[in-house]
Amino acid sequence: MRAIRRPLPILAQLWAGMFLIAVLVIALTIFFNYRFNSQTMLNRMADNTQESVEQLSDKIDVLLRQYDQFAHLVVFDSRVQRTLAEAGYGREEPDAVGLNRYLGERTRHIAGDMLIHLFDTAGRAYASTDALQLFWRNYDEVAAISWYAKMATMDGHMLWVYGPAWRDGEIPAIIGARKIKNADDLHIVGDLFVVVPVDRINRVIAETPPPIERKVQVMDPLGNIVYSTVPDEIGTAADIGLFAKIAGSGPLFFDWTTREEGRRVYVTYAKSAYSGWTTIAYFDREAVYSDTTRMWGAALLTIASGAALALILVGYFAWTLTKPIRQLALGMNRLGREGVRPLGMRFASMEISLLYANYNRMLDQLKELIDRLSEQQISVQRAQLVALKAQFRPHFLYNSLNLIYWTIEDGRPREAQDMTIALGELLRYSVHPSSELVTLRDDLDQLERYLFLQRARYGDRFRFELETEEGLGRQRVFRLMLQPLVENAFRHGLERKPEGDWLIRVRIRHMDGTMHCTVEDNGVGMEAGRLRALEASIALERREDANAGGIGLSNLHHQIRSFFGPPYGLRLFASPLGGFGVTLTLPLNEDKEAGEDKLMHGGRAAGAGKEAYDGAGAGAGQAGEAEGGDADDR
Repeated sequence: MRAIRRPLPILAQLWAGMFLIAVLVIALTIFFNYRFNSQTMLNRMADNTQESVEQLSDKIDVLLRQYDQFAHLVVFDSRVQRTLAEAGYGREEPDAVGLNRYLGERTRHIAGDMLIHLFDTAGRAYASTDALQLFWRNYDEVAAISWYAKMATMDGHMLWVYGPAWRDGEIPAIIGARKIKNADDLHIVGDLFVVVPVDRINRVIAETPPPIERKVQVMDPLGNIVYSTVPDEIGTAADIGLFAKIAGSGPLFFDWTTREEGRRVYVTYAKSAYSGWTTIAYFDREAVYSDTTRMWGAALLTIASGAALALILVGYFAWTLTKPIRQLALGMNRLGREGVRPLGMRFASMEISLLYANYNRMLDQLKELIDRLSEQQISVQRAQLVALKAQFRPHFLYNSLNLIYWTIEDGRPREAQDMTIALGELLRYSVHPSSELVTLRDDLDQLERYLFLQRARYGDRFRFELETEEGLGRQRVFRLMLQPLVENAFRHGLERKPEGDWLIRVRIRHMDGTMHCTVEDNGVGMEAGRLRALEASIALERREDANAGGIGLSNLHHQIRSFFGPPYGLRLFASPLGGFGVTLTLPLNEDKEAGEDKLMHGGRAAGAGKEAYDGAGAGAGQAGEAEGGDADDR
């Protein structure tokens, strides 16, 4: 059989439900807000970084245009044009030293960090300075470079590429290349190379602070890295995949995995229509979402604080709702034992106030009903007691009187006198009008008088054993508690045993605040099935019909349970002696007034009151006496 789980209190259910709702709301809020805020922040960052990269690309273009303009002023100078034209036409040997000095003077006034390097059509070289030199020493080396042929396709425009230069060693440089035309006939008279150290771009980039930390690369049209904030990357070939993606018409802001570090980053770029260069910026994903993370941390703290406040408020309102309900439930639980009612209280909730009012009204009606039933029960128990006292074992009384008569006839008047006195005391004790509570010692004396008459009848055929623990003589018990149980053993156990000695054993002891009284015999006993049926009948507190002539074991068990409650009462068992056994349990209480108060209080809790107890106590004392009732119990 499956165990029924204990239901949860309303307070716990409300708290648990609110907690789950809060967690669900927080989780959904986190999910949707994080997605929305992340996408918003990403879009905003894409716009800002794209604008920053475009500004950087424009500044680089401005720098290159300045060098282009400076070079244009130089190559179209009349002296330079005349020298290159005369050298091209072979009219006279050009003055290379004088031209070099002239170029140096011009560039010194225009841009001191720039190298102007010229080749005439005969391959002779001219330079504005020796401090910064073209890496390739002669025309043939220059003509062998892959991008040299592209100069002819630029239609007079400058081709800007990466290339090495020499200044106390090889350094990275920016090279601008262009064909020089004669100003008069537009024939090509030489080649122009403008050389600028890459450090010049670094100064431009430093003047453009980024919105977030980034890595910057500048790539020429050939796919070479002209500049990078990582110096080791300068002069290397760009990532082929990235170069192909940028060369197409894809988005200006996208997700990418770097070739060098293998990290996932965001990439944005800007192409220059003038130089053909591409300025690329790489942004760490963590840097992009740093503001979102901080913002969401603050939002999460706010949500958590709100959820905690909501739980506190729900807990408070739930407590104000469940507290009166709990008090009402406790009052109902104590109703059967104490008859209490809830205190009159004012509640903010109309429903709770109405519930208390209806409950108090129900208690008033229930009290009236209990009073009526108590009066009826008292009347019934009084009638039963009168009937039992009136009949007091007619069969036993007849046998006792008959035995006294034959004892006198047998010439034993002294014994007959003792038997008469014992029978009188027995009758007086059973119908005494005083309290139905007596000491255990008094009830044992009554039992001894009963056994005296039985010995006179049966002689030495039976033995009686009594074991009583010390200190129990003043224990308060029902009047005639033991005699009916012993008489029951005679009538339904021993008298039906055809042969052998008879034995009745009574053991009275205490354990854990409870008195245990056991009566067992070695009579015929009871079949297991019938014993189980009788136990079930007693457990159900099924009371016999009044017409059966008495109150049996079930009634005794019912009275004990009514007065003292579980676990006190009767327990039946098959005796190791071979017959039948009964164990009766009562709470220990040696004080007379306390014992009577407890019985009276228990009787009122059962709805019978003190008068009901007085009647039922005598009925319990006569348990099993009536012949019809005893037969049913055994």
